[in-house]
Amino acid sequence: MRNLKRQISIIFLLTFVFSQQEIYRSVDDIESEWTGYASFQKEEMISFCDFLFREGHYERCLLSSFQLLYKFSEDPIIPVVNYYIARCYEEMESYNLAQKYYQKVISQKDENTVVFKASKYRHHYVNLLSNKLDQLLEETKNIDDPYLMTFRGYAFMKKLDWEQARTTFVAAQALFNHTHYDELMTPLYQAIENVNTVPTRNKYLVLISSALFPGGGQFLLDEWGLGQGILSSVSLMALIGAWTGVEQLVGGNRVIDNESIAIPLYKDMKSNHQLKKKDKMPAEVYFSYSSIKYWIPPFFIGAGIYVASSLKSFKDTDGKNKKLIEYYITDKASNTSSNRFLDFPEPQLISGK
Repeated sequence: MRNLKRQISIIFLLTFVFSQQEIYRSVDDIESEWTGYASFQKEEMISFCDFLFREGHYERCLLSSFQLLYKFSEDPIIPVVNYYIARCYEEMESYNLAQKYYQKVISQKDENTVVFKASKYRHHYVNLLSNKLDQLLEETKNIDDPYLMTFRGYAFMKKLDWEQARTTFVAAQALFNHTHYDELMTPLYQAIENVNTVPTRNKYLVLISSALFPGGGQFLLDEWGLGQGILSSVSLMALIGAWTGVEQLVGGNRVIDNESIAIPLYKDMKSNHQLKKKDKMPAEVYFSYSSIKYWIPPFFIGAGIYVASSLKSFKDTDGKNKKLIEYYITDKASNTSSNRFLDFPEPQLISGK
């Protein structure tokens, strides 16, 4: 019986030892198992970022993307993560930050990857969105890429250079060489053709209207409030000038008949001291006065407003016409928006390519 107990104890001890060997595996086994866990964690984070971006939760997607950058800074998927950080900033209209992360991808100079090409296209597209038109045109000189030429054409449209825009779109269409892009280009040509039908103002006619009466140019430019203000101001100055005549202010009598209470109303009163009869009144009384010092200020103020408003309406005509054309282009944006040409291949977070 005692031997049986001893055998059972030995078997138990051996089982415990072998089980401990199974628990305390080698360092390589532990590292391999941890790598599998980390890989699973990475895939979960990537899937979550992809979900947030597709659902439009860009701020939360940014937070998760930065966590990915921190935890897996040496992973090959990092360029794609940087691309989606830039995309989030672009959707949030933080264009400077978007450019920063597009440039991070472009700086790697791996030109054969999808993420590099997409970042390059998006970089120029963001320049278009943020109205950095000169930079876009400078960076896309002498290129033969249809997407970049299309963005270049839109830049010319924003600068109201219609001939250059048409020429650039024609070249881009030839490079695309596909009926799909032919259909996309057609509304652009129609918009350019119809620009000449936008009702604009002739600045010389505006100047003549301003010269005919105060605020006339502003009225012709449909700036009714400004025109009314100018007309009222000039009219008020003219009325003040009309009130400066002394005859209208004090009338024709300047002394009271009885000499004993006669009070000269002007310091420059002159008289002939040959008295008549017994009333002791001067034989002649005459006055010298001038109201020009009261008339000059309202005249110059009114004239200044009149001339300045005329010149301003003349100079504002070009800006007003530009706004009318921009409004026309904006009105046509649903048919001519540049985002219709963002159909180039983009990297995917799930695949990481």
